[in-house]
Amino acid sequence: MANELNKDEQGIKLDEETIDTLFGTLSLDKYQQNSKRNSAKENIRLQRSPFDEFKISSTSILDTLNARSLCPKCARSMKFFCYWCYQVVGCQRSKSTVAHAKIIAPDDVSIYSNLDIPKYENPSRLLLLFPGPDSKTLNEISKDSFDKLLVVDGTWQQATSLTKFTQELKNIRKITIKPQKTLFWRYQNKSENHLATIEALYYFLKEYYEVYESDNDDHRYDGRYDDLLWYYKYLYEFIQATYSKSQKPYTSRHRQGYIEYDNK
Repeated sequence: MANELNKDEQGIKLDEETIDTLFGTLSLDKYQQNSKRNSAKENIRLQRSPFDEFKISSTSILDTLNARSLCPKCARSMKFFCYWCYQVVGCQRSKSTVAHAKIIAPDDVSIYSNLDIPKYENPSRLLLLFPGPDSKTLNEISKDSFDKLLVVDGTWQQATSLTKFTQELKNIRKITIKPQKTLFWRYQNKSENHLATIEALYYFLKEYYEVYESDNDDHRYDGRYDDLLWYYKYLYEFIQATYSKSQKPYTSRHRQGYIEYDNK
């Protein structure tokens, strides 16, 4: 699956009005009432989270959505949102995180299956986010040399195959980002620097700001894209809290130390 991000994204911030728009059937008053009824859930919140330093809007509204709902387009029973139609309703946790980007920034993200990747008229104006010996960093290219970013979503084996053998992708300039530690909750037989799709997109946007847009002398990032990780943060903390408090084994295949069990 290939995902396309327009270059003119100016930042992502979910305020209360935006969140209420996303969950249009849930008024702010009802949200506040449900939050009180679900206060017990706050007891399983993590004492420390790797997202504490991020400027991510509160995800507490997600705690009020206790049941699945029908997607208004496909009528599947979902929780949070639909991975097929990209409608905010609800959805079970999935290995793919690309839907997060489409839900949060619908006007700036397009998603294509590997069978319907468009034939771009001017592929020289595109960048493909994928590591490799022929990949460059943003410091090595001009801001004016590209308009869109393509991101491949799938397992690492699937992504490598797509970038090598898909005609529409194999000749597009590749871009890479600085090594980052993944917080992905599903097992992968790769190093901790192999990121989930939404993480890779977030760190690309962060570097884009630092390289091209920062007015600070030290190019300090200001947190404008942190809300792209809104769903990701919630799911990470939910899984960590659930397993660490219950002492229930997560999986024999998860990497060492992924769940910080509470031994007190």
